[in-house]
Amino acid sequence: MELKKYLNSLILGLIGSILLIISEFFSWFSNYNLLEIYIITTTVELADSFLLLFPLLSGIICLIASSLVIYRMELNIKSVILSFVGLGFMLIFFIDYISQESEYLSNSGIGLYLGVTGFLLVLFNIINILYSKQRQTKGN
Repeated sequence: MELKKYLNSLILGLIGSILLIISEFFSWFSNYNLLEIYIITTTVELADSFLLLFPLLSGIICLIASSLVIYRMELNIKSVILSFVGLGFMLIFFIDYISQESEYLSNSGIGLYLGVTGFLLVLFNIINILYSKQRQTKGN
């Protein structure tokens, strides 16, 4: 019964994670998506190429965390920790990649918007989980 009460807001975490994964396959600042840029940069240089997989990695980690809290509500703190790890990868990606592409920010593609929206939805899900945990402890 308690899960049904919070299910609508927990779905936002799943949607945000899926948006992070999907953003990997849409263009961000060029006509290429991040996976294609990753393949191109691994053939030329290896320095920053792994950074391009961070939205995919972040989305997978946050998807596991969101499904963990839906599966069992008692694991909500562990899912918050996993979500923070996933969002940490995404934050590193945003800081490094967007700072490199800042002059092309006006030509941004749908991948940037999907990534930012997914990031914000997962962040909202974390806040909601922590708020509901606080409300549970005060109620008991």
